Amino acid sequence: MRLPTNTCLLCERNKSTQQNSHIIPKFFGKGLFYGTNPRHGLSIDKTGKREKVQDILKEDYLLCPDCEKGISLFENYCILRLERFNDIRCFTDFKKIKRGEFEYFECKEIDIRIFNLFIYSVVWRVSISSSFAFGSFKLPIVEEEKLRVTLKEFIKPNQGELIDELDKLKSLPNHSHVIIRPNKKLRPPAAMLSAASRDEWLHELHLVDYIIFYMTDKEKLVDGFIEIDNNNLANKVRVGLTSPDIWKNYNFDLIRKAFK
Repeated sequence: MRLPTNTCLLCERNKSTQQNSHIIPKFFGKGLFYGTNPRHGLSIDKTGKREKVQDILKEDYLLCPDCEKGISLFENYCILRLERFNDIRCFTDFKKIKRGEFEYFECKEIDIRIFNLFIYSVVWRVSISSSFAFGSFKLPIVEEEKLRVTLKEFIKPNQGELIDELDKLKSLPNHSHVIIRPNKKLRPPAAMLSAASRDEWLHELHLVDYIIFYMTDKEKLVDGFIEIDNNNLANKVRVGLTSPDIWKNYNFDLIRKAFK
């Protein structure tokens, strides 16, 4: 168990006095509590034991307050803009593109550099987490360290300073990541909040209304996902869209593997 006297796992300089750090941004867990009164979700361990929960997972003493605040800047910037997809008043912020049966939307108002830092921050926190919910998710140590080093450089006290420093982000880890969601918001979500590493290079984060496929070996990215790989500095942020049936299969496949 970590203590407040331990060193922050991100900056490796300050004391890790921060409590109640969300491993997954709270935004991603909202759909878990849909339609419940009182508000709650279900936590299920590998034995099948169920427990009611009223918030998504938090951990103490992983970070210092400065790093916690810096990560929140990535989150607040991206989450505010992603949420607009569900608001008809903001549809001009997105461009829907269709390639045969495959479709995705481009986010016109999201800086892809901040988006990459946001994705790295989520993946890195899940990888360092000690929670049983993410117990089978782990990046190779050398790849985890690449994310930490990149994040550390862009931990800033406010959004203005972050944006001023973005031109220093000249290169990214040689990874790939794609994010998908249903083509319409599902309620109830027919999904979960969990994560797992399929092997040493393929890692999945199931985030209720989104799934992130994170690949630490860029050469492994399959053709269908190349167009929506956001691990670059050139394109608009792209979010893949899928039918409700395919969405459910993605989620239930992970559940089946988890309980084998």
